[in-house]
Amino acid sequence: MQKFKFKDLLPALILALICGTCVFLLAGTYSLTKNEIAKQEEEGALERKRTIFPDARSFDPLQVSDDIKADMEAKGIMPDEIFFAHDESGKALGYIFVNTGFGYAGNIVTTTGIDTEGKIVMVIATAASDTPKLGKEVEGRPFLDGFTGLATDKEIILNKDVSAVSGATISSRAATGCINRAREAYLELKERGLV
Repeated sequence: MQKFKFKDLLPALILALICGTCVFLLAGTYSLTKNEIAKQEEEGALERKRTIFPDARSFDPLQVSDDIKADMEAKGIMPDEIFFAHDESGKALGYIFVNTGFGYAGNIVTTTGIDTEGKIVMVIATAASDTPKLGKEVEGRPFLDGFTGLATDKEIILNKDVSAVSGATISSRAATGCINRAREAYLELKERGLV
């Protein structure tokens, strides 16, 4: 049996020290940048809302009771976020629904604006982690403009009401699903007298 020597353990200790240093540096970098990242995400969300409702002066979150939230979650229509868009006088211009769905290679987040008459004003989609030239194409205006002006009283069907992005059927389906969930959430909240 060979006798244990410290020099046999030295490479493993050096590797552990290097790994520990890397973990410490990555954690430090994250803690230094996390507030700036959150600030940029918040600014991006506000910019999307202002693009949909340019005349709005405030975007107030809609608070729903736990019972309504549970009911909507059970139906699969609870959005990630819901906002009222108000003008300077406080008059409601419409509502904003933020939903997330899974596209071809990552999450697709849709921000859907619905006016007080129940028509889709505009949709903005972000597919940050989806495949360039495929899934990310759902961010393009040609696809998203197809939703503008559609009524919320009936399901939006891909390739009937709106044309899918060529080569990005999965992501087109995911974005359409998010918009349909926003539409259904609007109808549910309207039926309950909350919008």
